[in-house]
Amino acid sequence: MKKFFGNLVIILSLLLVSLVAIPWNNLSQWWGLTVPVLSDNELYIKAGIGGLMLIFGIIFLIVANREHRNYGHVTPKTAGAAFLPMWSYAIAGLIYALVIMLFVYSHTGSQSDLMILAGVGFVLLNVMVFGHMMSAGFRKQRNLGRVLLFILLFELMALAMGAAYFMRMIVISDQFYASMYTYLYIGVLGVTLILAIVHIIIVKSKSKKRSEEVELEAEIDSIRETRPAAVSQAQPKGTKKSQPVVTQAHDGKKTMIVSKEQTIVSGEQNLDPTQMLYEDVAVDPEFSKTTNQEKQVSSIEYYIEKPKMFKPLDPTFDQLVEYVRELPQVVTKIADEKITFYVDRRPFLVLMNYGNYYRMAFKYELEKGIRLIIKYPTISKNKSSRDELWFKANNYGDLPKEVVYQIVKSAYDNVNA
Repeated sequence: MKKFFGNLVIILSLLLVSLVAIPWNNLSQWWGLTVPVLSDNELYIKAGIGGLMLIFGIIFLIVANREHRNYGHVTPKTAGAAFLPMWSYAIAGLIYALVIMLFVYSHTGSQSDLMILAGVGFVLLNVMVFGHMMSAGFRKQRNLGRVLLFILLFELMALAMGAAYFMRMIVISDQFYASMYTYLYIGVLGVTLILAIVHIIIVKSKSKKRSEEVELEAEIDSIRETRPAAVSQAQPKGTKKSQPVVTQAHDGKKTMIVSKEQTIVSGEQNLDPTQMLYEDVAVDPEFSKTTNQEKQVSSIEYYIEKPKMFKPLDPTFDQLVEYVRELPQVVTKIADEKITFYVDRRPFLVLMNYGNYYRMAFKYELEKGIRLIIKYPTISKNKSSRDELWFKANNYGDLPKEVVYQIVKSAYDNVNA
């Protein structure tokens, strides 16, 4: 429902701000329309549209901050619904001012009018370019940074409407304004609608056409057809439909793809690895209990070297797994006691539980990863992966909670960008 209202707000905002960019100087040009209420109150109505855009922005700003507070991230749709209405309104107001100034300069040809025209055009270009850059960072900001960007958007709206008011009430007279031929400007509505449709198509093409579970089941069906020996775990009667998808390869090894509806609780049960559906991350041998028994905490040397290493885990392993699975479009794979998380088939995090501590392998920016290594001795470069951007960490309770969540969030953003 939230996604539906986000799309509705974006499309409605684009159509309304298109009306702001169009001069309503002589409505009779458009198929003989005569609506004095509109033409006589043009600036008031356009200011009212601005107020509506401000309300849309405030509502979705609250939603965005709540998402970040509860989940540590903001969905692109929520961020777009909070940012786009006010930003597009500022652009539309400056376009309206630019059109009037261009008409004035075309009749006067004065240098002063040319300078004003160039100034409005320069401001419009900056709002478009830097606003696009702001939109990319709006979703990734913390709540305070997002509020500050929102205030900046409000100031841009005020600047645009101030420029529009100045051009309409000060620069151009009523008679001169009415003589503008703006019949073709109605096409702005059509162009805006086409751009909105293209935007939706592009966004949809980048997202999955179907839900994760349906896509995985279809893929497994194709595996069954091409591999006669492949079997699927039967679903017991009376259970819910959203069971984990377990596939068995010809060599008897298993991989489990877990849907978001399933609960993952760490335990002692082991599953063997397979490469049937998703590529495995090449992590160091320590991410295997079977090959790492001699390095477990039962070693007396281990306790002698680090007698006070273990502390209460915050977050716990299960809490961290649940947090990662709440991120949009994340697919969970359990294999060889490891839990690997993917976005669009690209892995970004591997977790393994050892009871009183757990291990993480994560994809991270090189510079940020080096800073983590310098600051936290339990974080190091993951040597087994060819990619230079994979790191690993052992959390014995010494890693701060916010650092653990920030590692996960940054790894997710690097893959999902």
